[in-house]
Amino acid sequence: MKKIIFLALGLCLSITTYGQYVQSTSCNKNAAKISNMALENAMNLEYLMALGAANAALELDQSCGCAKLVKAYISSNNENWGSRKAKLQAINRAKLSGEEQVWYDVLNAATPEDAAKIQERGAKNFPSSPLVHYLATKGNDMESFRAFAKKFPDYASSAYNMMSYGFLRGDYGVVDQEMAMEYVKKSQAMHDGPNAYDSMAEHYASLGDYEKALENQLKAFDYGTFASPYQNFARIYWSKTNEAEMKKNLIQSQKDLQQAILDQDYEAYSKFLHSDIPVVTGDSNLQPFYVFDKKAFDRERQMTWNAFTIENSEVAFDPEMNSAVLTFYATGSYTMNGSDQATPYSTRGSSVWVRTNQGWKIMHTSWAPNAGKTGIPQI
Repeated sequence: MKKIIFLALGLCLSITTYGQYVQSTSCNKNAAKISNMALENAMNLEYLMALGAANAALELDQSCGCAKLVKAYISSNNENWGSRKAKLQAINRAKLSGEEQVWYDVLNAATPEDAAKIQERGAKNFPSSPLVHYLATKGNDMESFRAFAKKFPDYASSAYNMMSYGFLRGDYGVVDQEMAMEYVKKSQAMHDGPNAYDSMAEHYASLGDYEKALENQLKAFDYGTFASPYQNFARIYWSKTNEAEMKKNLIQSQKDLQQAILDQDYEAYSKFLHSDIPVVTGDSNLQPFYVFDKKAFDRERQMTWNAFTIENSEVAFDPEMNSAVLTFYATGSYTMNGSDQATPYSTRGSSVWVRTNQGWKIMHTSWAPNAGKTGIPQI
């Protein structure tokens, strides 16, 4: 426990860029500094960092109401499983400072309209409180962030970040990508945290510059790699920058999978399977779909393939690069058992592949004869 307290004290002494969003708190001097850091992290949507700072503040002062409010704020308000209500009920409102009481009441408000009225009254009572005035900002009202930034420019890192999205979407009249970049850079200059890098990465991605997007997303990811909320987009941007190679590999995997089926080599085929993903297949004889499992793979073949070629393959990814649809054409010929006559084969096919923690795995295939051509026979 002593180590934790000394660490928190060290954090207190090192904080020079975090302003006092709450001018008067229920926390002691050192805990107030840490809880203000937690509050700034929360405003900048860095909830895990906010949680860590809030817990550190409570190690210094168990009665620090600001830290308790931060933990309630970043918790879910879902009545079925969220813990915000319980955390608020555990706070003694009477021991909070006036500014903290406004925030407490806003969080407890029954409706958004009630919350707005509470905030308006609080703003009149605390005209110089960044926290109370920040409560008036709304994600669907970009002008509210502009108003806050104008009134409290020294506390505007989060507002500048939100404004950058307003310029990117055209919420201020026209789409202005240059201003979007300018404002996210202003946010970065004011606040040392990952969210502004995540935002800049998103801005670059909207311009189609996935290399720059990845560069900035990795900076966000670097703030804490384990279970990072920034990891998914780092993976997406990496995938976007390597899309051509991924397509090439998936096309080859489809060919290798099909060759394993033709060779009746289940070991080679199983490389493309995931134990939790049944492979549903529709053959070119247009009979009902079925699960292509080990039993289906090993059933006796009624034909011998003379030739089979997959060509003209195309790959399309979903927006998050987690699944891919392949379309292709296949030609060749087969000879039925007991016959010496080859039957020409010409189909179009498609397959669905999904990204897993074991790599790309097959989920679905479907085949159909090309117009006027022949697939496999009904057996």
